[in-house]
Parts: sequence; C-alpha cells; structure tokens
Amino acid sequence: MVVNVLNIVAKEHDKWVRIAKSFGLDVEAEDLVQEMYLKIHAWKGKYDKTLMYNETEVNHYFVFKVLRSLFLDKKKRKTYEYRFTETTTEPSTFSTTYEYTEQLGLLKEEIKNWHLYDRKIYELIFIEGYSMLELSKQTGIDYYSIYRTKNKIERLLYEKMQE
Repeated sequence: MVVNVLNIVAKEHDKWVRIAKSFGLDVEAEDLVQEMYLKIHAWKGKYDKTLMYNETEVNHYFVFKVLRSLFLDKKKRKTYEYRFTETTTEPSTFSTTYEYTEQLGLLKEEIKNWHLYDRKIYELIFIEGYSMLELSKQTGIDYYSIYRTKNKIERLLYEKMQE
C-alpha cells in the first residue's frame, strides 16, 4: 500500500503552525508551514522513511528540524538583504535622513580605504550575491580565506556603524 506522506503530515497542520509561531512568527507562521509542505513534496519520497515512523505515525522531531531550518534560512536571507545591500535608488517609502546619508557616506569611504582583495570580496558577496562556495570554485581562492574575509568585512562595517 502506498502512503501519501504529505496528507498524513498535513493532518497535524495546527501543530506545525504552533511550532512556527514558537520561533517568533505571527502571520508568517502559516507561510513557513506551506514552505515545509512544498519542501516535503519536492523530496518526492526521498526522506519518507525519516519523516515517518510507520505508515501512520509522523516523526515530529524531523518536521520540527525542517521548519527550524526553513526559518533560519529565511532569517539569514532577510538579514543580508537589509543589512549589506547597496542600492542606487532609495525606496520611495523610506525617508532619507541626514544621519542615514552621513553613515552611508562614512561606510563608502571606509570601503574605499580597504585592500583591493577585501573590496572585491565585499562586492562579489554582498552586492552581486555570490555564495562563498561559488566564489571559491570560480576563483580558486580557499573557501576559508573567503569566509574569514567575509566575517572581517561584517565586523568592520558593524564597528563603523557603531562609531
């Protein structure tokens, strides 16, 4: 007998929404659960034995880990989107203040004073959106060198913002 895992998991929809809300989400909790369903569907049975104890019993811990992983991925993306992207035009709903413009100018001056290697890593990762692994493969630079440089850049920018 073939078991439709997605239907069995969806029977406990309210429980999954409560778990998503425990991460601090409100309205987005429902969206996160829907993303989980899409992820399970995309697996096409690959993890069914891990997801289900038997034909009727769901591995709640595994579902929790999937939800948590999706939440953390979304949180990381959101942090980098708002923290380090450089745009040429400001959003119309955002009122540009003198303080914001001054800080942006200070950051741009700071970046101009960096070593060429650091500037290029900043541009490729934070502006153009390359992943560290992709950048490592394309340039032949050691992954951990890129990782350390990225962390240094984040620290430098954060420290400059705190001044």
